[in-house]
Amino acid sequence: MRLALRRGASARGPEQPTAAFAGILDGRFLWLAVPAQAGRLALRRSDSGDLLDLPLEEVTDQPAYLAARLDLADLDGDAARFDVVLVPSGDRNPMEIRVVALAPTATRLSLDGRTLHTLARTPTETLILRTTVLPAAAGLLAVRKLEEAVELTLVDAGPELAMLSDDEQVLVSWPVDAAGVVTITRDSIAGLEPITRPAMTGRHGDWRPVRRRANDLLDPRASAPLPQVDHPHADQPLLRLPWSRGALLLVRVFPLDVAGEQP
Repeated sequence: MRLALRRGASARGPEQPTAAFAGILDGRFLWLAVPAQAGRLALRRSDSGDLLDLPLEEVTDQPAYLAARLDLADLDGDAARFDVVLVPSGDRNPMEIRVVALAPTATRLSLDGRTLHTLARTPTETLILRTTVLPAAAGLLAVRKLEEAVELTLVDAGPELAMLSDDEQVLVSWPVDAAGVVTITRDSIAGLEPITRPAMTGRHGDWRPVRRRANDLLDPRASAPLPQVDHPHADQPLLRLPWSRGALLLVRVFPLDVAGEQP
């Protein structure tokens, strides 16, 4: 696969190469290219200055560039910040890599399902990698539309699925069986006011969200609609299950009164 590189990229000088391409692939690999010069691409801990010895695959297929993919799996579970550097021959005086701009990209979790690797540009225009460990979350395996309900199959779920108020009081809840299956019926939401809240699973004092596991969209809200619960007397929804911008499952309840104004 050939990299789509910015042909105008060049080193600011011998002391600071400029990234021609930088991105996170599949939530796991840092794919990076700089103008060709002797050395290797690496990460350095911002706090200690230690160079990391990560698995690296050189993918240079254009002589004008030095390019590689660094496997970030060894960083899973480690909430930290790393400088992206070029290490000259002899492993002396690593040079921080400058980046002109970073394009918005979809964020996918790494192999452990909880670590998020993201690139950022510092105020001094250097490239850094941040690893963030997200709170534990359940996953959505399947959704099935029933006559007057939707059936969700969750993984790593607790005994209940619920909508909570801002102070974590249960507004409505549904039991989750041993197979992770939960059914949201039309009758169970009939008394609710129009509201949109995260879908939370667990029990009192131990709630966690439902997160989109493999997200390849810049904005998960643009994904294909999930099956919904329909209004009993009108051609409109009573309940939908959209994704948030942060790839969390939401529950959205619409008015039961067909004459009411939808939010």
